[in-house]
Amino acid sequence: MATWGLSWTNGKILSQYCSSSILAFWRFFLSSVFMIPVILVTKNSFKVNTNGIKYIVIGALLIFCYNIFFFMGTNLGYANVGGVFVPTLNPIITFVLSVIIFREKIYSKDFIGLAFGICGGIIVLEAWNISSGQMITNGNIFFLFASISWGIMSIISGKSHNAIETLTFSFWVYFIASLFCLLININNDILVVMDFDLMFWSNLIILSIGAQVFGTTIYFIATTKLGPSKASSFIFLVPITAPIFSMFLINEELGINTIIGGIMTMTAVYLINRETVQSNPID
Repeated sequence: MATWGLSWTNGKILSQYCSSSILAFWRFFLSSVFMIPVILVTKNSFKVNTNGIKYIVIGALLIFCYNIFFFMGTNLGYANVGGVFVPTLNPIITFVLSVIIFREKIYSKDFIGLAFGICGGIIVLEAWNISSGQMITNGNIFFLFASISWGIMSIISGKSHNAIETLTFSFWVYFIASLFCLLININNDILVVMDFDLMFWSNLIILSIGAQVFGTTIYFIATTKLGPSKASSFIFLVPITAPIFSMFLINEELGINTIIGGIMTMTAVYLINRETVQSNPID
């Protein structure tokens, strides 16, 4: 989760160099390349059955969307806002979708948690001060779309383990996502990055190996072992590390609204994922 916290600062730095689609391509391409030795060392297979293909394609599309929104949001907005808002909203969205799609039991504490989460999100975004146009200008709308994409992705990765090994799933998701990026860059020069400096490449490699190969793969493993809702609760560590990295590395100031809203949404995640003892579910 610390690597995910750092990724928001990495993304902010990288977004100043070129378009979101080109950045997403190189992130996915390098991630899939770095996944090859991981699969070989762990003696996993690259083979996928017919049932596993559907999870890979859907997962690749979702993580492709997430990364496009990730880079667009960090380009226009603050890394610390995205690093607080997106990770805390992700598990809430995952929980809501799990209730709607899989009919998971819902308790009174969950409603309280959702209320905290919604209020926290409003405070982080300062929604009372901005119009729909400003939401696009300051990048916050892309942070919201990123959260929704990742919330659905959590459910897909959690369900995929019955059809495909987690590391194999990760490799093919990254590789297919890179092909999606290549298609939308058909008229762009993706090799423009070869002229960029050491700052660009160091952040790209840290983002690819650290957050993508290590962090995301560990998260996918957690969703299969703990379930998507429980695994999502560990994301609350990201809002703690993301602002720290952005303050020290790119000198971003942490607003009081981000702190208060972040605490509220983290409280929401705690309430939703807390074990329920002697409590009846709400029909």
